[in-house]
This record gives sequence, structure tokens and C-alpha cells, in this order.
Amino acid sequence: MGLQSGNNRVVEFILYYFRKFDLDSVLKIFRVIGAEYSNVYVYSESDDEGNRTIILRHGMGPSASAYYGASFNALCHRLGLKVDLEESDDQVICKIRRVIREQTLVQSRSAQKAN
Repeated sequence: MGLQSGNNRVVEFILYYFRKFDLDSVLKIFRVIGAEYSNVYVYSESDDEGNRTIILRHGMGPSASAYYGASFNALCHRLGLKVDLEESDDQVICKIRRVIREQTLVQSRSAQKAN
């Protein structure tokens, strides 16, 4: 379910809201919608020489970790980024390997439907 969400609906929402689909817009959605607006997890992020680590802490069990992890992984995969996930009962740790160049993927809805 998280994989399907990350591949379709969330990408369309990000494109609608930000007019672009890149790593910063993905992270902003997880921070603003999940942590600040919905208050379903606590979002924290660190950056070490271009490697980014995102931690989503929640209290909803392993199913929520699997959902958030799959969604995050699917979105990063669409951007062509490699993500290492560590899921536990109360958190997801997402490690994004160093991004050398900014990568943006913008497609019109008609181009997405053709794929």
C-alpha cells in the first residue's frame, strides 16, 4: 500500500503543490504533512557531507513503519536515489546516499498516463 501511494497519488500531489518533483519537495511533504499538520510522527533530519538521514518516530507499530518506509523508498526510487531503510516498531530511519547533482523530475499528467 505504501509503495502504491508513493508511486502515484503522492507524486501527483507534490507536482500539483510545488510544481516540481525533487528531493526537497519530497522531504517537505513528509515534514509538513506528516509531522506538522497530521502530527502522526516526529520528523528529524541530518546532513553529513551530502548524505542525508531522515528519522520518522511514531508510536503506531511495525505496520506504520512498513507503510512510511515503502512510501519514502518509492518516492526516492522515482527520483533515481538509493535509500537504505531501517524499520522498527516505533521509527523508520531513511538514509539517502550522497546526491552529487540536483535531480528534478517533472512530467505532465498526460505523459504519466502514457507510461
